[in-house]
Amino acid sequence: MLNRTDWYAPWFNRSAWIFDHIETLGLEPYEILTLLAINYLQENNQPITPETIAAKSALDSEHMEAAFASLTEKGCLIIDYRNKQLNFILDCMLDQSAINTTPLQKSLLGEVQSEFGRPLSASEMERLTSLCAKYEESMILHALDESAAYDKRSISYIEAVLASWTSKGLSAEDIEKGLR
Repeated sequence: MLNRTDWYAPWFNRSAWIFDHIETLGLEPYEILTLLAINYLQENNQPITPETIAAKSALDSEHMEAAFASLTEKGCLIIDYRNKQLNFILDCMLDQSAINTTPLQKSLLGEVQSEFGRPLSASEMERLTSLCAKYEESMILHALDESAAYDKRSISYIEAVLASWTSKGLSAEDIEKGLR
């Protein structure tokens, strides 16, 4: 059985593995194309940005954003922001238990996308991931409710609400009690 270390071994053919597992992963053609474009850029040590992925996959921005959202939700892609750099991690596909999980809580990601009425962009997912590292899920959900109440459905607004509550020393319990 392969593990994550094998994924990065020079002898391992990641593109072949993706093709061999297309059926078990249950991916749409635009999702497969996105994964293969990311893998190609990684293997050739080329910069990986949404723009370079779009150029290699020939997907329009709408399909590419949809691919990022669905691949993340299916557990086939992790988009991570570290060291001031966007990282696209594909090794999570190896672990069949990783399918249908995300680094974001699935309920949180679903709630935000549902409230916004659209899939999140890659940068929005990155910012939401950062919020998850800083705040409890319940706080983020309360901030999402607040943004909806004021018809300000954006990650920027959610960040501002959370920063305001933090500066006031409010906890999730305080927010639930109606303190603002």
